[in-house]
Amino acid sequence: MVNALDILSYLPRFLRERITPKMPIPDVKNDPSKVQLARLGHVYFEHPDLNKFARFAKDFGFVEEKRDGNAIYFRGYGRDPYIYVATKSKTGKPKFMGPAFVARDQKEFDKAAKLPGATVKSLDRAPGGGQMVTIARPNGTFMHVVYGQQERDVEENKGEPTATHDSQGPFNTPFEKRRLGQFQRYHEGPALIHKLGHFGYVCKEFDEELDFYTSNFNLVHSDILWHPQFSNIDVLTFMHLDLGQEWSDHHIMFLQRAPPEVKETYVHHSSYEVADFDTQLLGHEWLAKNKWKSVWGVGRHILGSQIFDYWQDSSGFKIEHYADGDVVNQDSPTRREVAGPISVWGPELPKDFGADGTKLLVPS
Repeated sequence: MVNALDILSYLPRFLRERITPKMPIPDVKNDPSKVQLARLGHVYFEHPDLNKFARFAKDFGFVEEKRDGNAIYFRGYGRDPYIYVATKSKTGKPKFMGPAFVARDQKEFDKAAKLPGATVKSLDRAPGGGQMVTIARPNGTFMHVVYGQQERDVEENKGEPTATHDSQGPFNTPFEKRRLGQFQRYHEGPALIHKLGHFGYVCKEFDEELDFYTSNFNLVHSDILWHPQFSNIDVLTFMHLDLGQEWSDHHIMFLQRAPPEVKETYVHHSSYEVADFDTQLLGHEWLAKNKWKSVWGVGRHILGSQIFDYWQDSSGFKIEHYADGDVVNQDSPTRREVAGPISVWGPELPKDFGADGTKLLVPS
């Protein structure tokens, strides 16, 4: 579809940027008045066929923690009692029902409960219990904040659980052989997931939603990208949680300015951390063997540096395995650059990578 920006892009840069209105992404800073979030805890998705999604989830590396009526709670091997809640869609259509962030403490949770439009409910039926604040956004999306959940006991000194590794030691490099007399041995299986890493929207109400998230919560920019043909139009931000000197993932959320032809905001993908490159490749082969659809991967991103592998779940949502992502803290400056290639290596970027996969999926 041809839009106004496509037509204007044929004009000389000085002229086209004089015609088009400026659309900047403002700098933001954290301050104590904002709700301080500690991490991303879980996400909510509605699926038309819950059992089919459960089959996909098992092959993707989720662990089913609990079924409760028309809801299934899936966990990883990290501290969160669950990282993905799948429910049966009442409309027969797939829908993203929002992210749930973990408040830093009770005080921050109480601040979230006082935000306009916030409602509070108990999570006593969910694994780990706790409470949740939900804020329904005008564009039909949802923001959740949780606190008081009983975290899982994680013994980090025992290493990562695995469904694919018989034995794995350190890598032997050309000038340093650290794995002496120990063999690398693997077998097929799913890539077990550690945690929920990030999610992002292609957003029709970009400026309003960006203001909501950055004005009320400790989300700050890691990287801001501008349009390749219009340097006065910022089109995407990768945001992290400002945890002070503590290190956090390069991005926990991204917002992309929706192109003019997009009718409504949609989730682009959600992403889940796995242990290493071998896990990722073995997981890729496992999903392919079980006839699920690969979207893009395996490759290495530029911003965030993750090794990525995108798949399409049973409802058409894009879902990612990632490993080896960057971390930042309050001393990491915001970078601004032109939107361009998004991978260092890997397969060619699919032409429909930015599209809403739930609209593209042909019912089987």
